[in-house]
Amino acid sequence: MTQSLPPKSLVLYADDDPEDIELVSEAFQSYSQNVELLTFADGIELLNFIETIDPFHASPCLFILDINMPRLDGKETLRRLRRIESFSEVPAVLFSTSSLPADASFARNFNAGFVTKPLHTNQVNMIIDEIIDHCSDEVKKNIRRKNGNGN
Repeated sequence: MTQSLPPKSLVLYADDDPEDIELVSEAFQSYSQNVELLTFADGIELLNFIETIDPFHASPCLFILDINMPRLDGKETLRRLRRIESFSEVPAVLFSTSSLPADASFARNFNAGFVTKPLHTNQVNMIIDEIIDHCSDEVKKNIRRKNGNGN
């Protein structure tokens, strides 16, 4: 009998900065056995992608949204995600260079986390752990157990 592996957790990340995408992608490599990170250049690309998701397959467990993006920024993307019933409760994090209290308050008002982008690349792994903390308890446990970081 063949045992099938559980599906990977799907994390969707929208950011227009290629360097930030590269840093986050590299940091998520340590979770690659059970997390699939898909990246998008802006909120429009992310929203177009979720329209194609088959509800019987992997559904996102987390959205990571840069605030400042062309075409559709992270705040408006978050507003639109919260209006889509099947994604309204999926954990989300606004990920930005901003440290403005108004941006953090906006995130809270839309049931999202707020994480300031690290200034140094050596902080990225710590920031990714903070972002993963916004996932559901079941997803966090699954991600960390398989990577030897279980709580």
